Amino acid sequence: MSGEQVEVVRKHIEAYRRQNAPVALSLMDPHAVLDMSRVDGSDPSHGHEAIDEAVTRYRGTFEDYDYRVERLTDLGSVAILAVVTETGRGKGSGAPVDRRFATLYTVIDGRIVRVTQFGTEQGA
Repeated sequence: MSGEQVEVVRKHIEAYRRQNAPVALSLMDPHAVLDMSRVDGSDPSHGHEAIDEAVTRYRGTFEDYDYRVERLTDLGSVAILAVVTETGRGKGSGAPVDRRFATLYTVIDGRIVRVTQFGTEQGA
């Protein structure tokens, strides 16, 4: 089962990378939670619509935005850790962005139920 959970997360990340929100959201429970509060101080987003709005808003702050998964690690039980590097330029400032962060995915019965971002892998 754990290999399947890693594949669900991989497909989810790649779908958002290709800006294919319908596929990304189809891999999530309808009541899933996206919590980016540890990174940007925002309130958690609940459900597909709110999650897609949060992702769209975040990506909208960048130009030439991209990211790549450095590593997916099965932590056992229902947890998958993704270490990601994102690059781009701030839309308003033009400031270059090249940073690494970690995301903890909770996957139950083949569906992502929670996505929690952390500023560092150690924080996750």
